[in-house]
Parts: sequence; C-alpha cells; structure tokens
Amino acid sequence: MGHNPRYQTWSSAQWMNRAGTVAELEVQGWPVVARCLTCRLEMDVRLPVLLKERGPDFSLWGRSARCRSRRCQGRMYFWTFPPQAKGKAVEMF
Repeated sequence: MGHNPRYQTWSSAQWMNRAGTVAELEVQGWPVVARCLTCRLEMDVRLPVLLKERGPDFSLWGRSARCRSRRCQGRMYFWTFPPQAKGKAVEMF
C-alpha cells in the first residue's frame, strides 16, 4: 500500500479499525512497543508470543500492563507504528 497523506491525520480509533487484534497487527507487520510513563522503560512487544498465549482475537487497544522493571510501580502503555503512516506513532491506550 502506498503512502497516503490522510494517514497522518487519522485518530487511534481509525487505526484500531485497521488492525484491532494481535493477529491483524502481526499479519500486517505493525511493530508494537510497550513504554512505561514512570521510568521510561521501553520494550518491543513480541506479537507471536502474544498470539500463542492469548489467542488471535486478543487486543492491545485500550490496555496497559504492570511495568517490567523490578523497581518501578508504573504502568506500561502500548504504542504502534502503522506501516501505512510512515513512522507516525499511534497510542493504543
């Protein structure tokens, strides 16, 4: 799919309609990152592992997780980078 300037103005909800589940994110090649807003820890999310553990219909949209750092009590939020948006980060929360 070629670059389309309208993708730069899309909301998270519009992107969620493009790839709402972990299976769709994986098939379409969307990289997902988990980032803690407290300690700034940033980690790549391994979608194949999530597929295996949670199933293809699991969604990261609107979810957060406990921070993986041992000394942090913060929450990790998910971000994705839709291939069609040419590097525009999209909040999944």
